[in-house]
Amino acid sequence: MVGTPALRRPFVSIVKKTAEGSSPYLFLYAMKPKLTIVQDVLEPFQCEGVELLPSRIADQVEAVKTFYMGLHPNDILRGFRARKGEWTPGRELGGAYSESGLCFGQWLSGFARLFKATGDPQLGERALYLMREWGKTIDEDGFYGYGDKHSVNQYIYDKYVCGLVDIYEFMDCPEALELLDRITSYMEATCIDGDKTDLDHEWYTVAENLYRAYLLSGEQRYFDFAKRFEYTEFWDAFAEKQDPFGILPEAEKREGFHAYSHVNTFSSAAMAYAATGEQRYLDTVENAYDWLKATQIYATGGYGPEENLVVPDGMPETVLEIKHNDSDVDLRFHFETSCGSWAGFKMSKYLMRFTGKAHYGDWIERLIYNGVGALTEMNDYGMIMYGSNYSVFGAQKSRSTIWFCCQGSILQNVGDYSSLIYFKDSQHLYVNLFLPSRVSWQRPEGVVLLEQQTCFPEANTMRLRIDSPQPLIFGLRFRVPSWTGGKIAVALNGETCEVATVVGEWASIEREWYPGDEVRLSFDMTVRGEPLAGYLSPVAVMSGPVVLAKAAVRPDAPAGVPAEGPLRYPADWLDITNEVTINRFRQLHHDTEWRPYYDMKSGEFYQLYHTRQGEQSFYPDAFEYSGDWTIDDRCRKSDRAGASCTIRFEGGAICLEGLRGEDGGQAEVILDGEPMGVIDQFGYTRAAMPRYDQRSVPFRWSADDLSPGVHTLTVIAKGSGSSDSSRCKLRITGAKVYAGRKY
Repeated sequence: MVGTPALRRPFVSIVKKTAEGSSPYLFLYAMKPKLTIVQDVLEPFQCEGVELLPSRIADQVEAVKTFYMGLHPNDILRGFRARKGEWTPGRELGGAYSESGLCFGQWLSGFARLFKATGDPQLGERALYLMREWGKTIDEDGFYGYGDKHSVNQYIYDKYVCGLVDIYEFMDCPEALELLDRITSYMEATCIDGDKTDLDHEWYTVAENLYRAYLLSGEQRYFDFAKRFEYTEFWDAFAEKQDPFGILPEAEKREGFHAYSHVNTFSSAAMAYAATGEQRYLDTVENAYDWLKATQIYATGGYGPEENLVVPDGMPETVLEIKHNDSDVDLRFHFETSCGSWAGFKMSKYLMRFTGKAHYGDWIERLIYNGVGALTEMNDYGMIMYGSNYSVFGAQKSRSTIWFCCQGSILQNVGDYSSLIYFKDSQHLYVNLFLPSRVSWQRPEGVVLLEQQTCFPEANTMRLRIDSPQPLIFGLRFRVPSWTGGKIAVALNGETCEVATVVGEWASIEREWYPGDEVRLSFDMTVRGEPLAGYLSPVAVMSGPVVLAKAAVRPDAPAGVPAEGPLRYPADWLDITNEVTINRFRQLHHDTEWRPYYDMKSGEFYQLYHTRQGEQSFYPDAFEYSGDWTIDDRCRKSDRAGASCTIRFEGGAICLEGLRGEDGGQAEVILDGEPMGVIDQFGYTRAAMPRYDQRSVPFRWSADDLSPGVHTLTVIAKGSGSSDSSRCKLRITGAKVYAGRKY
């Protein structure tokens, strides 16, 4: 039910009352009834107080700003004006934008964020001009679309809400709330109240920005409308630490989970926590983060092959099968790069705000360098890099159609960079990202000025310099990234400083700081191998948080990445004896060049994932069997308690392979006479992607870092299954053995 105008539109009436005399903008901003339900543990520098200094990231921000400021407003507004029958100067942009004004709300958001971050008045003027001219085209009933009334849905509405809320928050503009009020009236009147799954796609992302509108404006209608879009069935699975694919039988319409939007919905859960204080919402986001890191995320920070989340044990198949024997580089990819980065940034920042925990910054860092920060250049037609490709068979960064949805999130991403670097509380300044930058922190006793000077990640050192005009007492804290292993050398004014550096936590220096004080950090950036999370192979090659890409392949180079000892530099294990040229951290060898993934250009071929060296494949007939087993398509099956299979092997690691199923059973695993626990082959087999079938679900169990010599692995069927399984069937398809111990 739509509320009364008096309750729904207080800010509109305030504008009218103050139209004569003092500025309504200043009055309204002073009266802004911002609600605080949950107190942030850490507060970000929300697009202000931070200046990016010259770097590759700063260059990207400038390039994106220049590109979007180069779009003529008449082109952007053409469809809105045409619908009203008005004069329509400008050209049609085409592509997905011309169908629905897809990116318009995101562009408002990005311009507002960049204005707040840079202070560039042209950005602010552009945001306000576009908003006001678009506002003139809104119908009396609140319809606001680019085309006819079929051109808007909850998905489009969410983007417009975000843009208007950002203009209100970052530009102190009450007009944005008036327009939000009008378009929300239309959506309230037209949004169905039945089964939410019958709504247009991605309805579950809407709540985040409606909750933001509620907390900024105090208007209850936004809270109530947000409640209608809560993704209860999905969130509950994470709040209770259940397998989210377990809800698929009741939600088969989705045929799996669209990756970007389902990660983005966790930002809705985060804002539900901010608006209510209910712990269950925060539990959802924290558990979801752990699940994503453990089962979904590649070394780059990317996720969502073919735009879908992956069923349990399905990750290795994504780099082995997607794009194999497929020449269409524009269609098949592993990460929806710009939009996926935006969802990851938001989720991680919310978690840092609400928990104060440092380790959530790791994902932000990965995405900065290997996600949106690794995009190729845009072109004049609006065609951009849409997907990142990670195939072991070689790949290219993929482009897609013109003016696609990622066009909107690029501007939002770069506008938000400055809010990801530093955080604060009452007594401490926190350094989350190691980027050349300057921050100004206003405190009651004075202004803290801190400057980061670094060439990271091309160099392993950075300097944090205090430029405050007077001595100040506060704590300086910096994140200890997971890739360091806690190995960080710290010096204060040239002298070694003993600081506890624990992985995933904040290292802290508490003291009185004087102008010119300098902290120097030195990281161990030894090149290392990083397998897919939870698996033995395939492996990415990393330097710090940066993924190295093998830009060309020598015919005589080893096929795999070794697992024996530290990798150090690729030159050490490529078995090439000629002179090595090291340019920054590039490793150059004749026909083989290792470069940061972010340095790969459009059209260049590379390998990002590699098989682990010394891999041996064993088929089911390599096992010895006892009890009742049947043979089916090179798979051995049994549902009888006590049926066992045994394999003897020599190597440093083994991966037992089988198949999951809705009738999967349990078994005990014994390695060298020691019980290793119970495995469960139950799995949900109803999830599918458009071009990658997840219904044949693999099963894997692995053991690594084994001592040299011969080992024996035995699997004993229990003749039982989980409570969800229809039967108790055990399926064995083989094993893979690897030489050498773990990385």
